[in-house]
Amino acid sequence: RYLLYALVAAGVGATLGVIILSQLLPYIIMSAYSIIYAVPPLDLPLPVDWGVALSAAGLGVGVTLLTTWVTVYSSLREPPATLMLPRAPKAGRRILLERVTPIWRRLSFSWKVTARNLFRYKRRLLMTVIGISGCASLLLVGFGLHDSIWDIIDLQYGPIIHYDTIVGLSDASTELDVSAVTDYLGSAGGASDIVRVQRESMQATGTGPSTSATSMTHVTVIVPQDSLQAQEAVTFRDRTTGAAVAFDDDAVLVTEKLASLYGIRAGDQLMLFDQDDAGNATGTGHALTVTGVTENYVANLVYVGRGAWRSVSPVTPVFSTIFCNVPDAGDVRATVSARLHDMAGVSTVTFSDEVINQYRHVLSVVDMVVVVLIVSAAALAFIVLYNLTNINVEERLREIAALKVLGFTKREVYAYIFREIMLLALMGDVAGMLLGIWLERFVITTAEVDYVMFGRSIHALSFVYAFALTLAFSALVMLVMRRKLDRVDMVESLKSVD
Repeated sequence: RYLLYALVAAGVGATLGVIILSQLLPYIIMSAYSIIYAVPPLDLPLPVDWGVALSAAGLGVGVTLLTTWVTVYSSLREPPATLMLPRAPKAGRRILLERVTPIWRRLSFSWKVTARNLFRYKRRLLMTVIGISGCASLLLVGFGLHDSIWDIIDLQYGPIIHYDTIVGLSDASTELDVSAVTDYLGSAGGASDIVRVQRESMQATGTGPSTSATSMTHVTVIVPQDSLQAQEAVTFRDRTTGAAVAFDDDAVLVTEKLASLYGIRAGDQLMLFDQDDAGNATGTGHALTVTGVTENYVANLVYVGRGAWRSVSPVTPVFSTIFCNVPDAGDVRATVSARLHDMAGVSTVTFSDEVINQYRHVLSVVDMVVVVLIVSAAALAFIVLYNLTNINVEERLREIAALKVLGFTKREVYAYIFREIMLLALMGDVAGMLLGIWLERFVITTAEVDYVMFGRSIHALSFVYAFALTLAFSALVMLVMRRKLDRVDMVESLKSVD
């Protein structure tokens, strides 16, 4: 009978999961990855891999049936006469807090009862704490994921990248063309902090024993004309310590994401390969010794000093890319952009605010992922707390009825029962914060793509939101359970069953 009930309930849940969530969750995930990749749109209903779907459904139903069987089997081993009697309450024991006399002596009677009951039912305590910690950790993962992805913009543009305009000239441009552009920017354009660099698209790979021979990543190599000026346009620093990373004409700096892909540290070698028009690596490659790893969140970059670049190409580059700051007032940028496009050799003019606005627009899809996690966490908290509170009340009907007979008011009965639930919720909430930190790091490093590095910190407000929402879900369950406590009949509950 109980196995059939569990089979029906779990089967309905598994069916709904396959039919509904197999359409909803992939849509959200594909929307999130479309930030970086060109994901082909698929019409609804989305295709379902029935082998995977049936395996997932079978696992969910199987775990439910196994749990039901273990519980029912332990009960059926009891004699029928014992099963027909109410379950005897567990014998009380002295708890550790009672040995702390200064604290125990100052507790009121109701708080002493609450403390004893918490540790009297250890299985219920463990289940509640695990369930609530799962809820809190899911919430923290959702908010932390939001923080980490939005930090890409906030940390990249401003703290690391100090220029707001990139002017790119074609490969066929000459020194005269580049000088004409810089002269215009510095005079009529009103630009400041002008830095000339050479940008090359190349393929990179590590040289360590764990690096596959076919493992290559597209990188942008940046060779500044003046190493000191480059440090005014870009901050080279270590993310964990905040210490500055030295950059000079002989330096080779790789960004953190690229370093993590190949396990590169200062002193290791990086192989750079030229690439053809199709983006395929060509030639035997150029080995460079890495002098440092610098913080960066967007794209895989390699900063190479002029001296170090000579081992790659003996030809002095034209430095045909210009970093600068153009005033954002009125139609100044529109005028500068129009004028630059009319000049010889200019191929692209990019303003950072345009890139930032585009990123903010596409990153808004992350909020959908946060909503899914919050809804999942709320469902988890409600189901766990509702079931455990319901069991708690059912097992203590005679106790609750006795309290009412003794003259306890509704508020006092609520406090007697719900105080335990709230304390367990607090314990689970704290455990969930610790679990959520680890889980968020795992999710971030797993979901990360090669092109970007997500932020590695969870904002303080995210901890506050996750903690408060978990308690709010717990309070909602208590509000629902108030009616059950009100319906406890004193006479019927205290009647003898012997």
